[in-house]
Amino acid sequence: MNNARHHASRFARHSLSLAVAAGLTVGVAANSHAELTGFYEGETLEILTPWAPGGGADTWGRFSAATIGPFLGDDVSVQVINRPGAGGVQGTNEFELRTASDGMTVMLQSAGQVFPFMYGSGAVRYDFRDYEPIVAMAQGGVIYARADLGVEEPLDLWDVDELIYGEVSPQAIGSMALAAFALLDLPHDAIFGYESRGPTRLALEQGETNLDFQTTSAYVSNVEPLVEEGTAVPLFSLGIIDTDGELVRDPAFPDMPTVAEVYEERHGEAPSGVAWDAYRAVLSAGSIKMLWAKADAPEDSINDLRYAFEQARQDEDFIAESEEANGPYEWLVGDDAYTAMSATLEISDEALDYLRATFKERYDADL
Repeated sequence: MNNARHHASRFARHSLSLAVAAGLTVGVAANSHAELTGFYEGETLEILTPWAPGGGADTWGRFSAATIGPFLGDDVSVQVINRPGAGGVQGTNEFELRTASDGMTVMLQSAGQVFPFMYGSGAVRYDFRDYEPIVAMAQGGVIYARADLGVEEPLDLWDVDELIYGEVSPQAIGSMALAAFALLDLPHDAIFGYESRGPTRLALEQGETNLDFQTTSAYVSNVEPLVEEGTAVPLFSLGIIDTDGELVRDPAFPDMPTVAEVYEERHGEAPSGVAWDAYRAVLSAGSIKMLWAKADAPEDSINDLRYAFEQARQDEDFIAESEEANGPYEWLVGDDAYTAMSATLEISDEALDYLRATFKERYDADL
């Protein structure tokens, strides 16, 4: 990972000092936002989105832009600015190197620019730990199989002669599934090179593969009909990182076991150790969308952004619209957002070495 590993973010250090001085817990200090200062009244806030319009992250950013304005004050405009290139790295580098620290621009994070950061790509010029976390959302996904495999529950997978999984690349969002398979020590073959997760689903439907992963929205729209017609079988969810940094059941699939539950059922104990740390790091890298501000942006701007999302997530209309657009997922503000990402941002050398060695051995892939 870029720069010194394990250093706390400026936000975390500042929150800790406030907590100690005030005799409070860190969580209380970090999520205590002052009243709205009106920093953005009459202004335009830009959300720099380092991808082309239309993808999942862009859609999430546009939902934020369309709904958060009234919570920021009177006559506030919020607009998405797309800066695509290099899977998100180019636009994020622009945020780091050329965006003013005047509070008028925040940056949207999703998997595309997190994996290169986590694996220490030389193209990366940014370090998320140097920014201020505003708000995040963890969204999940499901592992499922072709029904003609004869599997009815996750443990049946180990009785299948040949599991074939389709993937875009070892660093794509589906690498969350690859990390889950590594944690579970699930024998399988992988075919790389699909353009996106849509083609991997079609590959399963056409019999090229028999095991697949889809994010929540794609699963609900495209896979649940296959389940209903009897051609696909849901197995387990990847789980969701909660405000304590723990893996919990996906609220979109509350009756479906998580990968951790499958592990425990197979091994008789909860997952732990370096493989578990590595899985949680990949999961948060791939599943969390987030807004970051420059660390040296005006304090009033950061306060107002957090305050606005804190108020929004308590507003019934906002929550109803969010569940319709994004699924039943929680908006995590301030230190809760950082905690959800901490498994990635604070990944150990040992976990990184494990991922590199495992992906090299299993897929001949260099991370």
